This record gives sequence, structure tokens and C-alpha cells, in this order.
Amino acid sequence: NKTLLDLGCGPGQYLAALKDTGAKLWGIDISAIATSEARKKVPDPEQILCCDACPLPFKDAEFDYVTAWGVIEHFTDIPKIVSEIRRVLKDDGTAVIMVPNYYYFAFILKTIQKGSGPVKHQEIETLYSFGEWKALIEKEGLTVVGISRHNKFNKSPLATWLRKKVIPFYLSNHFVYICKKTSGAQT
Repeated sequence: NKTLLDLGCGPGQYLAALKDTGAKLWGIDISAIATSEARKKVPDPEQILCCDACPLPFKDAEFDYVTAWGVIEHFTDIPKIVSEIRRVLKDDGTAVIMVPNYYYFAFILKTIQKGSGPVKHQEIETLYSFGEWKALIEKEGLTVVGISRHNKFNKSPLATWLRKKVIPFYLSNHFVYICKKTSGAQT
């Protein structure tokens, strides 16, 4: 009977993977095409909303979990969306937020080789360092309780193993912050 909101759910792959857990699954995305696809993959299609997510159209303390897989960096007001994630989390709720790294090792190599810096893949895409993301998330009332790296371009177990052995943590492609709602922070 847990509730989960997938912020920027896209075509619903993550929600589809969770559909047999018994959780009440919600998704929100700005794309009508993506939400149309997502609705086909979940038990309750009416719980997939196509709308702007800032502000989130939910009550305070409504969700046990909020996930944001590579989405908050595309908001024009990142502190506001992090604050909104905190607002809709229950007091014991958990947020999982994946964000890109400004100091991704491939960006550094391109800078050294060609003088070009980080590559932005979309018109609105903010890149910060590990510490900058962590500080922003915590300033908005979430406590970071765990962090892992994610190199989404790994194509094989060997590539994954090599990246972990060769590439320092702070030069990873993405970071995944596991967060709890900070008690006492303003909603």
C-alpha cells in the first residue's frame, strides 16, 4: 500500500517495472506522447498525468516515494522542484534523484582534446558538480542518506567494472542521491 510518484515518467518504463509490487503508482510528465505510452503500462492509467510538474498537483505529504531519474536538471527553477518533491513526501518518505555531473570524465577529456566543455543534450539542462547538487538538495529540506554513481552509457558488465576501477567516483556521468525528508524544515 505504498505510494510512489515518478517525476518525469516519460513512456513509463520505470513504472512498468514496478507494476507488480502492489504500490500505488503515479507518474507525471509534460509530454502528451510519453504519458499516452505510460498509461498503457500501468494498472491505473488515470494516475498518469500530463502537465507541468512545478508546482506538483498533489497534496502535502501524499507519497512514500518520489523518483526523479534525470529530470530535475531540465527545470528552470531547480530549487523549486526539489522543494516540491519534499512537500509531497510523507514525513518518513524517500526521494531518489538522479542528476548529471558537470565534471563527467568524458567532458574533461573533450575539453583537453578539443577545447569544448560539457555537452548539453537538451535546450534546458543544468549541470552541477557532485557537491553542488548535494548542497542544493539539502538546502531545500531533503537529507542525503546515500549516494551512488550511475554511468548510463555502460554497455557491458566489463565496461561497468572498468569504470568503477578506473574512473574516480566524482567523475561519474550521473549521481543518484537517496534522500529523506528533513524533519523540522519548512514545507
